Amino acid sequence: MLKADFTRYSLALIDENKIIFSSAGRGLKPLASCLEIYRHTKNKFILHDKVTGLAAAKLIVYAGFISCVQTLVASQPAKKFLEEHAIKIDAQEVVANILKKDRSSLCPGEVIALNTDREEAFIKQIMTFISSLNEQKR
Repeated sequence: MLKADFTRYSLALIDENKIIFSSAGRGLKPLASCLEIYRHTKNKFILHDKVTGLAAAKLIVYAGFISCVQTLVASQPAKKFLEEHAIKIDAQEVVANILKKDRSSLCPGEVIALNTDREEAFIKQIMTFISSLNEQKR
């Protein structure tokens, strides 16, 4: 199995020990882009994701083509959600929740994921959140 190298990327999709997608971007946008590109695949892939919160875990499960996640940091809710859905997770550190960069509160993606149980509602809210981040950067 290809070892995660988070000095080269923050997220990578692995197929048979080959990186088929990678990004150095932060947050959920690289994951959302990756999952959108490969959404019609029938294959199962390994995902290297530097930080895996519950929002990322839900996107991974709902995508249906990730069999294993390797991460530096996972939130406890993310780890539990992935394991409940038979996705192996290898985390170097498990924390209570994913916080904002300034550590002042939970990151917005984690808040949305914790407060949204239904898949359709979650996808709609998280994609609206990701789109709003794109708008703010313009």
